[in-house]
Amino acid sequence: MLKLKAVFFDIDNTLFPTRDFTELARKGAIKAMVKEGLPFSEKRAYSELLRVVKKYGPNYPKHFDRLLERLGTGYDPKLIAAGVIAYHEAKGRLAPYPDVPPTLRALRRKGLRLYALSRGVDIKQWDKLIRLNLHPLFNGVFVTDAKTTAFYRSVLRRLKLQPDEAVMVGDCPRIDVIPAKKAGITAIHLLKGKHAHDPDGRKADFRIKSMRELLVVLR
Repeated sequence: MLKLKAVFFDIDNTLFPTRDFTELARKGAIKAMVKEGLPFSEKRAYSELLRVVKKYGPNYPKHFDRLLERLGTGYDPKLIAAGVIAYHEAKGRLAPYPDVPPTLRALRRKGLRLYALSRGVDIKQWDKLIRLNLHPLFNGVFVTDAKTTAFYRSVLRRLKLQPDEAVMVGDCPRIDVIPAKKAGITAIHLLKGKHAHDPDGRKADFRIKSMRELLVVLR
């Protein structure tokens, strides 16, 4: 740790269980829409919503508009509003993995700078960190459309860091491990979520099952 100056973290499925939260929020939205008059079962509507998300992507802002189109009900602002409100209310139950906050605080006490590196929309990523109450522990957030080797190198340049002065921690080998390693950054695969058993994870410099193991690895 003598040379290490910064630790980069992915957000989704690294700091909190994204899949569990997303499923809870989407099902809550569908339940609210059915309660307000959507003439379909929750099971049918949820299944169609998943198809909408797959087609338009998770960051598309009008999932519920497209859902109503697929179901053939036509535009209904009341139903859309009910879904949006229920989805955002679910965010109040957002929580990090239990060992994340103490690990981040321990890293800060060692004088390390912490940064979140994520794909998606910058406001949404900050929204997650604030709701998780982790934002005070981070020195900054870098958001991109694609986590390429060029992206990691650009972060290093902006922070005036050499590759061996940073490590990257994430759950997805394809975007958190392989391109980071190509940029010269030590890559750590966190075995959480759907990528826990990805064979590409073996390309990481280290593999950990929980965030608390990070302190051991860095030491």
